[in-house]
Formats: sequence, structure tokens, C-alpha cells
Amino acid sequence: MATSEMNALETLRRKAETSALMVENRFVEYLIRAMLAGVYLGFATIFCLKTVNGMYINQEPLAGFVAALLFGVALVMIVYGGAELFTGNTMYFAISTLSGHTSVKMTMRVWTFCFIGNALGGLFFALLMAPTGIIQELGMENWLFALVEGKMNHTTIEIFFRAILCNWMVCMAIFLPKTLKNEFAQIFALMLLVAVFFVSSFEHVIANLVSFSLVLIIPHPETITIGKAIHNLIPATFGNIIGGALFMGALYTWLNVKKVKDVKVTKLRAKRSI
Repeated sequence: MATSEMNALETLRRKAETSALMVENRFVEYLIRAMLAGVYLGFATIFCLKTVNGMYINQEPLAGFVAALLFGVALVMIVYGGAELFTGNTMYFAISTLSGHTSVKMTMRVWTFCFIGNALGGLFFALLMAPTGIIQELGMENWLFALVEGKMNHTTIEIFFRAILCNWMVCMAIFLPKTLKNEFAQIFALMLLVAVFFVSSFEHVIANLVSFSLVLIIPHPETITIGKAIHNLIPATFGNIIGGALFMGALYTWLNVKKVKDVKVTKLRAKRSI
């Protein structure tokens, strides 16, 4: 398992370096890849809405659990579709920067552009969805409106700590499959861990940006406002950064520092003995 962890860290470090080079040399491509993450989250949100809305209306207790299981398809599309997600980048760049392969300045730059791209992608998807009438035809008591209203009414402290826990799980959903060899097991683990954050009512800033855009751009209940959206998104952003960068990226880098040194020493000794 230790070797698997180190291999996973190396894979994620290289992912950060690739993203950094893309921002430096192919910025438009990077921005489009970041936008795709917002679009894919939008597709997953509508998928969940259309699947569980009837269950929600009928007050079936498993509605939230079903939505949680289905929402993992968003991360599958993002990871396997080569999109750039801000919350995942918090972990990637913590690993690469702490190991000396990227700078703090580059980390801040990539995080900023990735966040902007994700937001633009979510807004673009919302603009495409609004004329379809798919959300509107479900009425004002639909599952998505209820989900969004609930997120907007938490306190700042609640949102902040829910966001820490959220990105801890989201980044684990990216990290853990890298330690597995079977692709089916990788996808299963990814979707299951996404379900943990979703069903637990944790706060994912990019998923929230997308769902807020979908709701605010069409006729919606008066209890859902732009001001309340901002109230959610600011603490969710900082909480997600801590969850991904500190509790995943920094923690696993620190846990494996000695192992990396041991491997280097072993290789050096092997060369000298030849």
C-alpha cells in the first residue's frame, strides 16, 4: 500500500506539472478544459434532478442517497475526460509545490484560472439549459430548488467546515483509485466516495456554482438570491482549499516523505554495490 501511495502521489504531481505547462503555453486549451468540468457537473446535476425529483415529491427517504450515487458520474467524466477541476487542483498543486516541482506563484495562478474556467463552464451550461424548460416544467417545488435553498441558508461557519470535509472526500475519490489496478474498482471507489460527500450535505464550491447558476438564471423562489449564493461560495472556496491542499495533498506528501528518502537511499546503495 505504501508503494501504491507513492505511485499515486507521483501521478498527481505529474498532473500538476502538466496543468502548469498548459497554463503557460496553451492557455486557451486550459481554460476550455476548466470550462468542461463545469459543464460536466451541470450534466450530472440535471441527471440527478430528473432521476430523483419524483422520489423527492413523494417524500421517499432514499431520494438523497440515489442522487448521491448518481452524482459521481460527474467526477468520472472530469477525470476520464481530461477536464480541469479547481477542487482537485488544490490537492495536485499542494503535492507538487511541497515537493519543489511547482512554485507557490504558479499554484495561485492555476487555481485562479481553473476556478474562473469552472465558473464560466457552469454558467455556459446554465445558459444552454434555460431555454429547454427542463427545470421549469418540474415546478417551484422541485428537488434542485430545495437543494439550492438549503445550501444558501447555512451559516458561514457551517459552510466552511462542510467544505473542508467535502474536498477531503472529493480528493480522496481522486487519490484512492490511483492506488488500484482494476479500472472497474477505480470507478466504483471514485463514485462511492463522491456519494459520501453528497449524501453528507457537504459543500463543493464548483458544484454549488453550477447548481446556483442553473437556478438563478430561470424563474425561481424568492428565497433563492444572488446574495445568498455569494454567502455560500466564499466560505466554501476557502474550506475546499483547506480540505484538498492540507488534509489530502500536504498530509499524504508528509506521510510519504521518509519513504521517498528511503527509496532514494536504497537505489544509491544498489548503484554503489554494482
